[in-house]
Amino acid sequence: MDPGKQFGSALPWAEPAWYSGRPSPYYNQSHFRLRDAVRKWTEENVVDKTDEWREAGKVPDEVYLKCAHDGLLLPIAFGKSIPEEFAHYPIIGGIKASEWNGFHDLVLWDELYRGGAISSIFVGLTVGAPPIRQFASPWLQKKILPEILSGEKRICLAVTEPSCGSDVRNLTTTAEKSACGKYYIVNGEKKISFF
Repeated sequence: MDPGKQFGSALPWAEPAWYSGRPSPYYNQSHFRLRDAVRKWTEENVVDKTDEWREAGKVPDEVYLKCAHDGLLLPIAFGKSIPEEFAHYPIIGGIKASEWNGFHDLVLWDELYRGGAISSIFVGLTVGAPPIRQFASPWLQKKILPEILSGEKRICLAVTEPSCGSDVRNLTTTAEKSACGKYYIVNGEKKISFF
């Protein structure tokens, strides 16, 4: 960005100071590219569609696939630091996995939430992918992570129950293997699930 060149709203403090070209030791050209790309993506793919999605009760699967294709799912999944083994997945704005940092993550969410609360569709990914990366067996990681990072499948957090809230010690929902051993049958009730 050219020093002194305005980006976004000209209203005082409507945008972060570095958006208007004020110097910052934390943001460089990759942050500017990311900001431009995510803002454009959000304006084109989210902003005018939220009412339609709310009425339908879901965000269309194609949108999630587009998120993967356009390089949003990988940084959403891993936050401030993207593991090098996932560098072959695209990252919006052409940012390299090795240069991604916490300030990129801040910019990403700042721009995504311009689309409103509907951007919370990614919460399941932000809380579901890191534990798989940290604690799952290599086999499970190789199976699940590519499916969710490609947008083919979604991951969620489903903890809250009507009788105990988020108190995980008192959960009553169970998951038992099916007779064929291929599936899990989940029995119980969840109050809030982030997909």
